[in-house]
Amino acid sequence: MSDVFDIIVVGAGLVGSSAALALAKQGYQVVLIDRQSLEIDEKPESESLWDSRIYAISPGNISWLKELRVWGALDDRRICPIDRMQIWGDRGAELTFDSSGTSAANLGEIIENKQLQQAIWKQLSSAGVTIISEVECIEMHIHDDGAIVQLGQHQKIQARLIVAADGGNSWVRNQAGIASNLYEYEQSAVVANFEVEFHHGNIARQWFNADGVLAWLPLPGKRISIVWSTRNAHALLSRDLKSLAERIADAGDNQLGGLSVITNPKVFPLVKRSAASLVNSRLVLIGDAAHQIHALAGQGVNLGFRDAIALSHILKQKSKYQDIGDLALLRKYERARQTDILGLTQLTHGLNILFESDHSAIQKLRNLGLQWLDNQAIWKKRLVQQAIS
Repeated sequence: MSDVFDIIVVGAGLVGSSAALALAKQGYQVVLIDRQSLEIDEKPESESLWDSRIYAISPGNISWLKELRVWGALDDRRICPIDRMQIWGDRGAELTFDSSGTSAANLGEIIENKQLQQAIWKQLSSAGVTIISEVECIEMHIHDDGAIVQLGQHQKIQARLIVAADGGNSWVRNQAGIASNLYEYEQSAVVANFEVEFHHGNIARQWFNADGVLAWLPLPGKRISIVWSTRNAHALLSRDLKSLAERIADAGDNQLGGLSVITNPKVFPLVKRSAASLVNSRLVLIGDAAHQIHALAGQGVNLGFRDAIALSHILKQKSKYQDIGDLALLRKYERARQTDILGLTQLTHGLNILFESDHSAIQKLRNLGLQWLDNQAIWKKRLVQQAIS
């Protein structure tokens, strides 16, 4: 016997669970499958420990999350707006962005992974999403009239469409035979949270230097979250916490005074990955299953949310009698996402190559470029408009 749904979403991370929520709110019968437990933490958010994984969510995606009744359920005490962004090159060049001249109140807002994930999960049941967690997908079969995912010897799930949101090493993508192009940067992102001596002023700070790309992202109060994309992650993690805080403060020109660690550092390998196709018959890839980009722009999850928005829009606008698994329909999603995905992938990859070079002429050129851009109001506004979407 098979349980029958309209849509199977595999992967209950931020992108997969928000896609499941959005599609269920459109009236589709959705089942969300994940190998991990979707346990709801009933502890008040203000009492929770700070999560070292944080995201800068764009105003456009915040608007969508508000429509899903997710963002409004978050505790304001765990959210910090980004009013301005300052970037420094390795030879003194400086570039500043803000949201002036746009419709947005700020450049985005910082939220912890756990807080946002919990807020999405709490909405799933009331929206009618069926949750199957702590199970492994064993087999997948796609036919002309439907798709089947087998979870165990006696449990099969049938639907008209499968949405793969199961990460960079996507099981669904591999089962479907969709190739992906993987580039390993030989860099890792070191992430941790710190208390700071001086308030950050809601400013995101970023330095491009010989040790990689260092970002300081504002958290509520006198706290920051750092992401250091570097080839020297092992050397950083070999330091004791006091020495690590001193190293990071020094790398940021001690702009916020002394730092003290409030979450132990974690490290994530950095890769670029692009799926050869975003769709197949009765199958769609979203989020990291479709693409992974360098962390220097902090746009990976925003890109994934825009996948989910585009997919829900395509399925909402389809004709009444059109099959949601029809490849011609799903190609509309693929076409809608190509420019955004390709543009951000190439931008982050190109910037990483540009700022990794130790050639003196390239060093001079990239700093001149930063300084030139800082004086180009029109180009800066266009970049901000793209970032806040």
